[in-house]
Amino acid sequence: MTVARRKSQPAALWVFSLTLFLSAALMFAIEPMIGKMLLPLVGGTPAGWIVAMAFFQVMLLLGYLYAHLLSQFTPRVHAALFVVTLLAGMLFLPVRVPVAGDGGNPTAFGIFGLLTVAVAIPFIALSAASSTLQRLFTTTGHASSKDPYFLYAASNLGSFAGLLLYPFALEPAFGISDQARYWLYAFVILAALSAACLLFARGKAETRARSSQSGAPVSAPQRMEWIALAFFPSSLMLGVTTHISTEIFSAPLIWVLPLAVYLLTFVIAFSRKPLVKSRTVETFQPIVVSLVVGLLLSYNAEVRISWYAVAFHLFAFCTVALMCHMRLAQQRPLGDGRRLTEFYLMISIGGALGGLLNAFIVPVLLDRLIEYPAMMILSCAMNPAFRQAMPPHAKRFSLIGAAGVATVLLLMASRGFIHGTNAGLYTLGMGLTDMILFGTALVLSTHARIVTFGAMALLLFSQFIIPRDVLLTERDFYGVIKVFDRPQVEDGKKYNVRFIVHGNTVHGFQVTDKNYEKTPTLYFWNGGPPGDVFGVYNPKKIAIIGLGAGTMNCYSNPKNEFTFLEIDPAVVKVAGDPEIFTFLSACKAKRPPRVITGDGRLELARLNEKFDLIALDAFSSDVIPTHLITLEALKVYLDHLNPSGIIMLHVSNRYFDLSRILAVNARELGLKWRYAKKGNDKAFYTAPSKWFVMARRNVSLSPLDAYEWKEVTADENRRPWTDDYTNLLSALNVFDSWGSP
Repeated sequence: MTVARRKSQPAALWVFSLTLFLSAALMFAIEPMIGKMLLPLVGGTPAGWIVAMAFFQVMLLLGYLYAHLLSQFTPRVHAALFVVTLLAGMLFLPVRVPVAGDGGNPTAFGIFGLLTVAVAIPFIALSAASSTLQRLFTTTGHASSKDPYFLYAASNLGSFAGLLLYPFALEPAFGISDQARYWLYAFVILAALSAACLLFARGKAETRARSSQSGAPVSAPQRMEWIALAFFPSSLMLGVTTHISTEIFSAPLIWVLPLAVYLLTFVIAFSRKPLVKSRTVETFQPIVVSLVVGLLLSYNAEVRISWYAVAFHLFAFCTVALMCHMRLAQQRPLGDGRRLTEFYLMISIGGALGGLLNAFIVPVLLDRLIEYPAMMILSCAMNPAFRQAMPPHAKRFSLIGAAGVATVLLLMASRGFIHGTNAGLYTLGMGLTDMILFGTALVLSTHARIVTFGAMALLLFSQFIIPRDVLLTERDFYGVIKVFDRPQVEDGKKYNVRFIVHGNTVHGFQVTDKNYEKTPTLYFWNGGPPGDVFGVYNPKKIAIIGLGAGTMNCYSNPKNEFTFLEIDPAVVKVAGDPEIFTFLSACKAKRPPRVITGDGRLELARLNEKFDLIALDAFSSDVIPTHLITLEALKVYLDHLNPSGIIMLHVSNRYFDLSRILAVNARELGLKWRYAKKGNDKAFYTAPSKWFVMARRNVSLSPLDAYEWKEVTADENRRPWTDDYTNLLSALNVFDSWGSP
């Protein structure tokens, strides 16, 4: 080795590490950017983000496949063709997502197609970087060139940096168009760095000698194991994201946490000196799985709906993902560059299969969220202990567990808890049963194989233990909707109240008693802000974006008419079924309410008519989708508003203060505005809420001043929200859950 080449070794390591870091950072910075571009199509539901992640998993697969196909060439030629691909990717930049203008309800496959047109080629080029450059590194003569997999840790560290860079740096500072432009600049730098990596490769003779080295051929079972070890963490990442955001609570940027954990497990597993021994992780994995099953079976709201539950599920996911990724690292092929690209190809196949399962297959086949615990349980099959002989004491414990399950089954049958509907929801009155099932799950943690079969039996059994007050569960592209009954007592009299819930957010309820059947409830009660608006203005023609249970239809009278615009077909189905809710059928207006399925903003733009009142009650869990309150959205509403009409927005949420954002946007458009927050009445069917109204003239809003509506100060230094720029961090209200002003 020449002196010059020996001196170039440290530089080679730095250049390769920086290039891989940047390529991964670019990949993960563009993912939330694309998700934001999708908002006009899918709103802020978890499903939109999951389909986007599934798309990127598939593109990652194609990138690794492309890199593997190029591995038939020498590493230098392979890398040179990769650089050419990067240059070709620039032709599609800066990236833009074409937004369909038909206002129709988007499908998962439709969004997948839009993303393919917008970003497939640049992302495939980025995806080929890891295996291509690691293979090229094997020809540099560096001391670590025979085992370049530690560079995979640098790549995933870049992914982690890119993931955090977007919400905390790029989004608050730049609009989408600027973000796309700066992303293009970084892409150009990546192409230059990739070309620089070629300078450190050895000559043709040495490259040919190294490429001719071959280890044992990769067997089909080995490929399948690589795929499976990548499949479970990928599926679990999406599964735990959905579980946390819909079953525990929806919080700002909650999706970042599972993805960050997923990336960090790769960093730990493929680092030269992992922080934890694989044996330790493999020992704890069955115990963690048992604890997950126990917690999911124990439906104590104070335990499950908390940050403690989020932390526990993330820890459980981390344990399983780390076990799988450490086993992948242990099985990595050494020496042969072609086997390196095949190894990463199998990993990407497993990741893509996990993404496709959760985004496209599970929502169609299942009407409830059981993919997360199911994948958690099945991951025990990846534990080396699963294949080991079962010790005698484990067999005894398994018999005890089976007896415990049988006992619980008899208890449930005798108490009448087994109820054969298509829903799955526990009541708090099942504490004793929960404890028995939880204890059984802990007993089953003695062996991976027992955990797999025993916990799966418990999970399947739990799907039939359903209280009689649950009416149905509907699942589609937008999440899971549950309808159930709960008794409420007022003045010593019991009333039955029927709820519609999306995840853990109540979107409406109706008192089924005939005396209250037509009474607006919850946030919409007639003593609250909506009652003020309807009482003062008595609008004749009303458009409402967001249907819920159809509660606001009960402000109808023989002289007005309602148009509802709802993006979720499952909500339309539930609210329109008179056997479930009667707000739409029992409350009579001039004509039956019109219900349009599709994105509210796009559908309203297609209507050739004007309204006296346009109201927004379009929740995605706890947040109004941002694309419904931008300047462009407000202009659409104004185009369909009569001169003296009013725009009314429901802004109640746990995490964001949208009133000040709306005040800035209203000022930008020359509008007048008022804001009201009112607590609930003593009546059991009321709830506190916050609302914001806008109008062209102040005289239109002055009658509301007598009802405690006030003007919110518009911050002169705050930037208006547009389709190009929104900044959720600026709207965070972390100090007061009820919120100010």
